[in-house]
Amino acid sequence: MRPDGSMWPLPKTLELAAAAGWKRFDLNFYDWSLPGTPFLTDSWRSWIEEVAAAKERLNIEFGQCHAYFYNFLDQNMSSHEHQHQQMLVERSLECCAILGSKLCVTHPETDFFTTRMVTKSKAKNIEYFKRLLHFCEKYEMSLALENMCDFSIAPRRKYCANTEELVDLIDSFNDPRLGVCWDFEHAHIMRQNQRQALLDLGHRLTATHVSDTHSDTDHDLMHIMPYLGRIDWQEIMNTLREIGYAGDFSFEAHNYANTMPDALLPTAIRLSYEIGEYMMKL
Repeated sequence: MRPDGSMWPLPKTLELAAAAGWKRFDLNFYDWSLPGTPFLTDSWRSWIEEVAAAKERLNIEFGQCHAYFYNFLDQNMSSHEHQHQQMLVERSLECCAILGSKLCVTHPETDFFTTRMVTKSKAKNIEYFKRLLHFCEKYEMSLALENMCDFSIAPRRKYCANTEELVDLIDSFNDPRLGVCWDFEHAHIMRQNQRQALLDLGHRLTATHVSDTHSDTDHDLMHIMPYLGRIDWQEIMNTLREIGYAGDFSFEAHNYANTMPDALLPTAIRLSYEIGEYMMKL
């Protein structure tokens, strides 16, 4: 997103990032579900094929990606709207497959319409993700469920906002195609012990969302690069090494450069690359 609210074509962004040193990318389809984006139109396939062509031209690759998601447990949503939203989920997974990604992150959801939130949410998430894993078979794709954050809706809470519920849900499947994506910013906002959480996740951890924050509730101050916020990254990196994590270390720093003039973007993106290189050495 640029300061004037416009969005660059994705191939242009990839060119800029590749020139700064980046070779592996994560594509978040929730970001591409804003009104007017090509993902939402009938020309979505030609758009993603253009991105795939840019990938080949730039000699880059896509690792973990982020599927489109919606609250599939929302009972106020009409059947027609559920079908439309689910169509976008499946479209995003097909797009990821076209780009060569074999792992997509998505969200567990919460049943807010019951007094037995954990029990009912678990059962309905199992039902939903069994179907989605079956859909993913044609692409030989795995899924990773993200730890949620419910600080902003307290005293209400979300299912899988803590490690125990997330581990319990994943273990209920006993399926290597389903793992966990740990969002460090979510965990920080939730005041979680990140070292203990990562130890508890262990082999279940197959993806990461890496970002820092200056706020628990203000979205404009969230999703920034590590070391620009409040998170202790040394302990996190030590623990990732200790558990033998070998998946993507994926920056989800949407707000890092949103307000920077275009002339500063090459320098800013190069800095993000060097931050990543520094963290890998930890």
